[in-house]
Amino acid sequence: MSDGPDGATVSGGGTIAVETVAMVEAAQRLAWSEQRLGELAARTGACIPTLTGAVRRARAEEALALLVRARERAAAVGGALTLASRRYGSIEHAVLDLQRGLAAALAAATGGAMRALTAVLGPLGPVIVVGAAGEAAGAFFLLRTAQRAIETGRIAPQADPVLLRGLALVLSSLDDGVRGALLVETPADLVRDDPAGPFGRERTAALLAALLLHPAGAPLSVVRTEQRATRSPHRLVDLLDRLPDGGEPAGQVRIEQLGSGSDRRWIVSIAGTVTFARDSDDEPFDLASDVLGVAHRPSDSERAVLVAMRRAGIGSDEPVLLVGHSQGALDAVRVAQDGGYRVGGVVQVGGPTGQIVLPPDVPVLAVEHDEDLVPVLGGTAASGSAGLRRLVVERSLPDGGFGVATSPATASFPAHDLGAYRRTLEAAEASGDARVVAFSAAVGRFLDGERSTTTRWRARRISSDPVPPAVGGAAPRPSR
Repeated sequence: MSDGPDGATVSGGGTIAVETVAMVEAAQRLAWSEQRLGELAARTGACIPTLTGAVRRARAEEALALLVRARERAAAVGGALTLASRRYGSIEHAVLDLQRGLAAALAAATGGAMRALTAVLGPLGPVIVVGAAGEAAGAFFLLRTAQRAIETGRIAPQADPVLLRGLALVLSSLDDGVRGALLVETPADLVRDDPAGPFGRERTAALLAALLLHPAGAPLSVVRTEQRATRSPHRLVDLLDRLPDGGEPAGQVRIEQLGSGSDRRWIVSIAGTVTFARDSDDEPFDLASDVLGVAHRPSDSERAVLVAMRRAGIGSDEPVLLVGHSQGALDAVRVAQDGGYRVGGVVQVGGPTGQIVLPPDVPVLAVEHDEDLVPVLGGTAASGSAGLRRLVVERSLPDGGFGVATSPATASFPAHDLGAYRRTLEAAEASGDARVVAFSAAVGRFLDGERSTTTRWRARRISSDPVPPAVGGAAPRPSR
């Protein structure tokens, strides 16, 4: 992606351009150099008539020609750099679509082969196909892991961008494999990834939640733990400083009120997963809520956010900026989809949200790391105009360059750490990229730096007598 020292990449935002921070900074330096060279050329040209002697004048004219040539070269290189970055973005987008189509075709062919061999060999047919696919995947995994170990001296396949990209393609192609086995795959299915389809990721996650996890729907206790006067953020990176650690006694949700009367605006900051326990008892920000969120079914963590928003006094017609990390990012986009609030923007950090499409009037900023497993669990990002509306800031973190973990929960997965994400967003914001600037302007009403009131909310389950969630079909979500 990026060869710059910060490595932040910006994509999407209504275009297919991809520009690295290093490219933006180089273009800015070249523009500054072009301006200075132009000033020097003008001064030199003004001095030539005052010079005496043919030799002095000839040398001055030679220097002027060199300055003019250098200025033209700086302008040409700067323009070429910007053009190259945009063409790189177009090519990268096309390559991703090609990869998605090829993976879908391979999955459909595998499903078809399984169906054909079943008719010939009976139950042995699927075993042969699954075994061959598993051996091929295992061989690639071992070879890639060995290569990375030689290159970096570390064995960390969970942080290998190539393996993670492959996993995203596999997750996005499972439905194609099922349709191939049923002989119903069409050419349109190869280029369209619908997570809400009959065999899509949402249905799969819903089935997984029903079979392996405790159901959602238990009554919740959502209590305000603190209230204090603060100042609202004035930069995008300040929003990440407001994200709560769900393990803190203060709670998993932070709600900030800006303005008063008819000018009230709100910032809702949502914590990530608190526990990955299969049965977490009273903690709603758990694995079950993760899976149900991916399945687009009502989760206890999402319900907790909505209850806190209602008790904080947020009106349905008052602008809300939703900010979340990890599971909190997933809850943020689901609230934006289904919560019934006037959402003025969403900032999602390290969330499995790439396939979730929000309305065109909701500005979305996603921050992701190439080595982070969590965004991959959402599959490949949505393509087409819907996907391009989602502004994405990406960074590839070098081995050992993640920084100090800011949470014990992310110590084993440093690319998912909130502190690393803060550095990524800070680099993108400092780059002056036009799309980041435009997003900042779109959510500017929440970044005024004025006095505000902040409350924290702690959610707990208070009953073990749950209401089973819907599994089959695109069941309507209950009103809240």
